[in-house]
Amino acid sequence: MSNTYWLVNFSLENFNLSKKRSFDLLGFSKKDNKLTNKIALNDNVIFYISDLKCFVGTSTVNSKKFYDKKKIWSSDEEEVKFPYRVKLKSTKILPEKKYISGYDVAPSLNYVKRWAPEDWYLALLSPVHIISHSDFEIISHGIENSLKGNTSKLSLKKKTRKNRKKK
Repeated sequence: MSNTYWLVNFSLENFNLSKKRSFDLLGFSKKDNKLTNKIALNDNVIFYISDLKCFVGTSTVNSKKFYDKKKIWSSDEEEVKFPYRVKLKSTKILPEKKYISGYDVAPSLNYVKRWAPEDWYLALLSPVHIISHSDFEIISHGIENSLKGNTSKLSLKKKTRKNRKKK
């Protein structure tokens, strides 16, 4: 069975709480339970912070989905917001100064094509998305290059992709 590619939308607050935990877990709400039933071991995850409109990291799913009532993402919540969880491994998070702006990447993504170009971020408002392998590659390539300190390759990849579509 092939891997599924996920894009997870964090609020800045929940991103920082997950960062404090070293991104050992990823949680999903009851509303997203049906979609996330598809999540499996070794699936790939892209992290996106909606408050900043930036792509900030990648990870790999390291467990089957499980249910846990332990409060993690907010101590003052009345009920657990994200009880459906998976463990993560091989997490790579960019330093804040190297976050990748969605404005630079989104025009290249098939996932946002049905939206007006200036409204690309509306396509990513939901907490969880299944994205294509090619979209995952575009974003993860940019993250890898940013980790290495090279951002020019991201622009080259976008130009190459656009050129292929014109032919």
